[in-house]
Amino acid sequence: MTGICGYWALNGRAGAAAACSKMQRALAIYGQDRAGAADEGEIALACQLARLLPEDLHDRQPLNSSDGRFTLVADLRLDNRPELGDALGIPPERLALMADSDLLLHAWSRWGIEAVPQLYGDFAFAIWDSHLRQLTLVRDFPGGRPLFYHCGDGWIGLASMAKGLHALPDVPLAADETTIARHLALLPMQGSGSFFAGIKRVEPGHMVQIRADGSVESSTWYQPPPALPPLADPQPYLDRVREVFDRAVADRLRSTSRITTTLSGGLDSTLVTATAADLLARSGKRITAYTHVPKPGLPLNDAPGFSGNESDLARKLAQRHDNIDHLLVASEDRHIGDDLDQRFHYAEMPALNLCNEVWISEICRRAGVTPKTVLLMAIFGNMTISSSGLKGLNDLLREGRIGTWLRTVSALLRHKGLAFRTILYMPLSFAIPAWLDKAIRRLFGHPHRDLRAFSSLADEIADAPVAHAPSLSRQAETIFREQSRGRRTEMLALFWQQELVTLSNKGMLARFGVDTRDPTSDRRLIDLCLSLPHEIYLDQGRLKGLYHRTFADRVDADIRLARSKGLQGADWAGRLLEAQSSIIEEAHRAGSSSVGEKLVDTPGLVALAESIPQMAGGDLEARATSYRYRLLRGLSVTHFLRKVEGRNG
Repeated sequence: MTGICGYWALNGRAGAAAACSKMQRALAIYGQDRAGAADEGEIALACQLARLLPEDLHDRQPLNSSDGRFTLVADLRLDNRPELGDALGIPPERLALMADSDLLLHAWSRWGIEAVPQLYGDFAFAIWDSHLRQLTLVRDFPGGRPLFYHCGDGWIGLASMAKGLHALPDVPLAADETTIARHLALLPMQGSGSFFAGIKRVEPGHMVQIRADGSVESSTWYQPPPALPPLADPQPYLDRVREVFDRAVADRLRSTSRITTTLSGGLDSTLVTATAADLLARSGKRITAYTHVPKPGLPLNDAPGFSGNESDLARKLAQRHDNIDHLLVASEDRHIGDDLDQRFHYAEMPALNLCNEVWISEICRRAGVTPKTVLLMAIFGNMTISSSGLKGLNDLLREGRIGTWLRTVSALLRHKGLAFRTILYMPLSFAIPAWLDKAIRRLFGHPHRDLRAFSSLADEIADAPVAHAPSLSRQAETIFREQSRGRRTEMLALFWQQELVTLSNKGMLARFGVDTRDPTSDRRLIDLCLSLPHEIYLDQGRLKGLYHRTFADRVDADIRLARSKGLQGADWAGRLLEAQSSIIEEAHRAGSSSVGEKLVDTPGLVALAESIPQMAGGDLEARATSYRYRLLRGLSVTHFLRKVEGRNG
């Protein structure tokens, strides 16, 4: 990952290069290997390069096209270099000496905006067209690299992170209340709003075109693929999934440093780790796998059907591969919320799950002992390779494939994959009135998806109409139900929301020197999984059928068929009790933020913080929504707001 920025003086005033230089210095923490700048008079572009790929040795950004028309700065990793080289007629020996940014500029010079859908990988870039006097900003789908911009009085600024724009005196440091309120309501980030007032984000899968008259146009370049037809024998589709997944992992092994991975006992991290180990073994290389384990002596949130310690399963996977160095991480010296200030500085976002931040940041700290380490993760696997496919039943009904639906349901019942009442309820859950949905869920002992159960958003904010839209509580309820509409709907709803993961990854690079990469969010894999026939995921009544049929030889049955589901951060209750004094202090400081006092139920945060001793023991799962989500998410937000407002007391 690299820091890029730019400043365009639309009114022709001088000072573009000086302003861009201020932005560049603010972004230096995101790329310290090389600094470059281009002064084009009315516009200046700059780059702070972090060399993470072998070809980055040849990167000389900002780049100018051979005819002088285009100037490029880019934060990117292109995963389809060979295919792009062939399409552009670049000989392999020349391609080997080209940075990804060079390849991108060649593609843009040849195809213009038509090049974007042909790019696979994580990228965010800016292209200045001196002929049209037009600036184009582009982000990949699902949004692996961030990019922000600000429309000032007669000028435009762009930066990889908001701090690049806040380096300019004309950009005030303030929180965007609408985005913060939606974040507290767990609503997806929609539109161009960011966590900061006046700073817009280029949305994932979008391009923003800015013209000399100051007009700004945002458009979607990414389009989900059409569905593939069902086959009597689905093996060709399974072979294709395996091929695309293996390519996604292989492309993320391109590095100048060592490869590490997070390894739980779950399906996705075991598959990513096993695949990476097999690929690296061919060249005699090793991989380090980190497994987080609970802190000794603390109670675990071991609810029925869940496991709070997956180290035995992780160890089994590691022992199958001679080139895996397996390390257990208990994070004994870490506490919930102990790095909030660092997270604000590096990632510029309120954390969504402070319990998991403990082990994620500790693994990154250990991996970062070796600079520029790659850390493979598998955050989005349950939406691609290991999706249960359950929502596909709704798709089958909506598509009128009643016979396939009946056969699939019959197989699910035979294998006891689901209760019959659950199958009947699924297609109704998004169509019936909210009051009836609530009554049915209560009848069968399922908690209602009530915003107040997991959000510390103040009641008057949650229940107030938003402009011409329903209240946030109603919007949250609608979105929860809409995501049950179908498999494709559920997948896309999640991938459009990758912003928090992206900002966190950017922060981990700057803070620890760790380059986080996720093969399960590869766009080639996403597109393939979106297009697969629904019944492939429900193979012969077996949930996660795609995973089991495609990767049975790579992951042992005792891991694939484990009856318990792993829980990360299962020692959260004990850690919360250990950190109570600092959490109470943070809760009392929450009200010092003027925006926090307005948006958040700050007295409720204090009450929860002070009641932590009564929470320990008993049914921890039932208490998780109040403490893990309502309390800790609320404190993460109010801390963010306090830092933005410069209030520490």
